[in-house]
Amino acid sequence: MLELSGSLIVISLWLAVLIGDLRQRRVAIPVLLALLIVSLIGRPWPWWLITGAMILLPRRWIVSLVPVGLGVGLLTNDLAVGLATALGIWAWVMKWWAGADAIVLVALTLRAGWVGLVTGLVVVLVTAIVVFLKRQQSPATLLLALNEAIRIQPRLETEVPAESELPAAAVLAVAGAALEVVRVVVNTGWIR
Repeated sequence: MLELSGSLIVISLWLAVLIGDLRQRRVAIPVLLALLIVSLIGRPWPWWLITGAMILLPRRWIVSLVPVGLGVGLLTNDLAVGLATALGIWAWVMKWWAGADAIVLVALTLRAGWVGLVTGLVVVLVTAIVVFLKRQQSPATLLLALNEAIRIQPRLETEVPAESELPAAAVLAVAGAALEVVRVVVNTGWIR
């Protein structure tokens, strides 16, 4: 029963991330902190320090956590979280994502491991393609974006209107809530 209560809290946090990202294009720090704390329970202490640093350090310094995250992932035999940390920070530093998006990817991977990381990356990619097609962007725009990603260049300093951004945290929150529901169903034996 305690595990079910915990999962309901986690699902509520994922829904708070979803609603905040879709409505305001930002996720409240208390929600991010709560999601990280419940995701970090039972994890080695270096992950607590790294995720804390992700929240506290300014963007210009956070890139130093990329090799640290990968190293801690190797040392703790938790490479999925190390890779999520590195990818999330890199996307944030390159201005492809906001900080909340990176933190939500790490929380998703802390909760669900490789399944969370792969699911998160796939749903973000599929959503990006769907959004691109829905907006009827020209193929040249897609090629420009792919070129930017392949050449590992930061996004241009132009301000992107909120309605034009991909709500990555919201998409990751949907994946997180879905994976948490699957966890509840499997652990309670509702499906055998």
